[in-house]
Amino acid sequence: MDFKAQLMDQMKQAMKARDSVRVGTLRYLLSELKNAEIDQGELTPEAVTKVITKQVKQMKDALKDFVAAGRDEIVAEESQKIAILEEFLPDQMSDEDLEVLVSEVVSGTDERNMGKLIGMVMSKVSGQADGGRVSAAVKKALS
Repeated sequence: MDFKAQLMDQMKQAMKARDSVRVGTLRYLLSELKNAEIDQGELTPEAVTKVITKQVKQMKDALKDFVAAGRDEIVAEESQKIAILEEFLPDQMSDEDLEVLVSEVVSGTDERNMGKLIGMVMSKVSGQADGGRVSAAVKKALS
């Protein structure tokens, strides 16, 4: 069963359970995947992960603004949506594993340009760590 079919099944289950937040989040995700398919053609599993990661990042950025504005009711709902979307992402790499990977990449090359090193590490973590964590780990390894 492909990923979109799994999402549709989960959305049907959420409808039966009358879980409006989950239904809305899954509909939103299906729509974003459809938009990405229109732009890029058939999506690979890596492309699906990128779409979900992008949406989680956008929601987390918006969440910071809602917290700053004191909008607690929206903060709670957005947090639920983020948790639902994160169910579809690969498990995140631990900080220790990330540091080991970064040190391997840094020691395996003569490159000292932080941007290029981050790119090299990001290609190896494949969605298991976000760019902020990778950037911090590379900065720590270079210092």
